[in-house]
Amino acid sequence: MTPAAPALAGQARVSQPRASQVLRQLQDLSLVERAEYGRWRPRREDLLARFLAEYPGPGGSEQYFYSLDEPAEVAANAARANMRQRQVALSADVGPDLIRPWRRPSTLILYAKRVLNGADLGLVEAKGRHDANVIVRMPDDQSVFPAHEFVSELKGVEIPLADPVQMIWDLVDLGGADRAEAAEKLGQWLLSRR
Repeated sequence: MTPAAPALAGQARVSQPRASQVLRQLQDLSLVERAEYGRWRPRREDLLARFLAEYPGPGGSEQYFYSLDEPAEVAANAARANMRQRQVALSADVGPDLIRPWRRPSTLILYAKRVLNGADLGLVEAKGRHDANVIVRMPDDQSVFPAHEFVSELKGVEIPLADPVQMIWDLVDLGGADRAEAAEKLGQWLLSRR
């Protein structure tokens, strides 16, 4: 159950009238329904499906790198290097594997709030996405960084994770049947949480 519009407005950092307006639009799209006492009930599967179908991506810029190290090792090194400032958030393939293991990670998408020096992480610049096994994104859409800290532990390091919905989108964006299955499993995990 979702709280009433005033509580949602506070969480989203928007005005209460704007929150009510958005809730009415979502209701018109049959993505939420009114419940008792001014509360709202989300249709979580429909919301997730709609987001994945319409989200244009996080925007911003990307850096492409290659590493001989496993993507999980690169992720741990990036977290160690940027821990104090919480400047990074881990996504596919490694992030979903920490939540709901399904496939062996072969690529790392790392969201960063600033440009990272790949050499500091032992990375070599790749020619493009097709040559890279490490993609660093500096997104325009800051919602990839969860509002509430979402972390996992990897190789003795606490690692900030990207928003789970973003991880699902990233798995699908990277492509492949095994990643589609991993995205489905992560979606099931997300929808099962309350």
